[in-house]
Amino acid sequence: MSLPIRARMTLWYVALLAAIIAAVGAFLVVRLRADLTAELDRRLNPALDQIALGYHEEGAPELPDISGTVLSGESAASQVLATDGTVAAHYGARVAGAPMLRPAELHAVLADGVRIDRSATLGAHRWRVVARASTRKGAPVAVVAAESTAPIDRSVHRLIVLLLIAGPAALAATAAGGWWLARRSLRPIQRLTDEAALIGIDRLADRLPEPATDDEVARLAATLNTMLARIEAGVEEQHRLIADASHELRSPLAAMRAELDVSLRADHLDPQAAAVLRSARAEVDRLSRTVDGLLTLAQADQGALDLELGPVDLATVAEETAHRLQSLAADRSIDLRTSLDPAPVRGDPGRLAQAVANLLDNAIKYSPAGGAVVVSTATDGAHARLDVLDEGPGIPPDARERVFDRFARLDASRTQATGGAGIGLSLVQEIARAHGGRASTEPGPRGGSRFSLVLPSSAGTPARRTGPTDRDPRFPVSGMGV
Repeated sequence: MSLPIRARMTLWYVALLAAIIAAVGAFLVVRLRADLTAELDRRLNPALDQIALGYHEEGAPELPDISGTVLSGESAASQVLATDGTVAAHYGARVAGAPMLRPAELHAVLADGVRIDRSATLGAHRWRVVARASTRKGAPVAVVAAESTAPIDRSVHRLIVLLLIAGPAALAATAAGGWWLARRSLRPIQRLTDEAALIGIDRLADRLPEPATDDEVARLAATLNTMLARIEAGVEEQHRLIADASHELRSPLAAMRAELDVSLRADHLDPQAAAVLRSARAEVDRLSRTVDGLLTLAQADQGALDLELGPVDLATVAEETAHRLQSLAADRSIDLRTSLDPAPVRGDPGRLAQAVANLLDNAIKYSPAGGAVVVSTATDGAHARLDVLDEGPGIPPDARERVFDRFARLDASRTQATGGAGIGLSLVQEIARAHGGRASTEPGPRGGSRFSLVLPSSAGTPARRTGPTDRDPRFPVSGMGV
């Protein structure tokens, strides 16, 4: 799972700071140990020279006095090693009783005059050991002085402890401050995101607020507004094209339909020619329904979907629509049934009739021969509901919202039996929204699908429409099957 950008920014900031603190801490530890060791060497080497000089002049009895005077460490030791590696004299800590130089070091000191300056583990502790050559009555010896590095180790340990305590505390404070700064820095972008999320196809005229700053956020807002303007212009051009094309096509299609009707009424028409004319008439009807549907969608997009609102009973609309589609259902051997309870709403009867016709046509189209389609109406609290239940193949869960999209098709067929322009259900959704309601689908209780049209219920009693003469002359049921 991807982390929010402010969390990633904070983590990167803390990780970078942790690396810097670790590097600086390691440098401080190494630098402190080197400086303290160098300071110890600056004390220890002059002390070694004085011890060597005192032994050269006074011999072993002088070693304790001089060593006790010049060695000032917490724990110190000195010794004189003969050429055979034995301890000729010693002073101080117990480690001085055993040779503090390795044989190779002793040979380097006595034979080559090398000065030894190193750290060594003597016993259970660390020591700083220095050695040089000297003589006593002409006999060469190696004089060794050493001081414990325990004070250095304790100082370094305290520094490490302080770093381990202060480092995580600094990282925690930095994480909190980084989170706050990241959130504060990204707040303008979050506001842009929230505003952009509210802009849909019906709000393309809206624009994002542009901050009065000359920074990346202001440039982002300006870029998004420019993009929205281009999208709005493109969508408006598309809507105008669809509306204009639909208007232009309606007249020639009406003329073709009239000419075909006249031809079909001719006497002594050849049966084969009559069949061709009836097929052409059916295609013209299908094209007319598609054009009407496109025009309705274009009007809905432009907010110009004409509604003649009045009291309507969905039960009446469903009853009349089902009656008109009985012949279509019979042709496909579909049992079209009704179960209608009063469902008063305030709406446009023509538009509602179109929505119900599209739902019934869709159910008849996809139900198998011999199946049944049931349309029912009821009032559920503040809503009136119309349900159309079919026995078709059903709709996959991931497609139940997409089925109401424009030109959505769940099958690859484009035959007249099961195909269409893919705008019938989108018209239902647009008509439902224009009435303040919604359209949805869910699985049927025994397979198939249940399509629902839910609208706000009307408080008044609707006037029942009893016949075709009461139908809205402006808007016949022309959206069926698109």
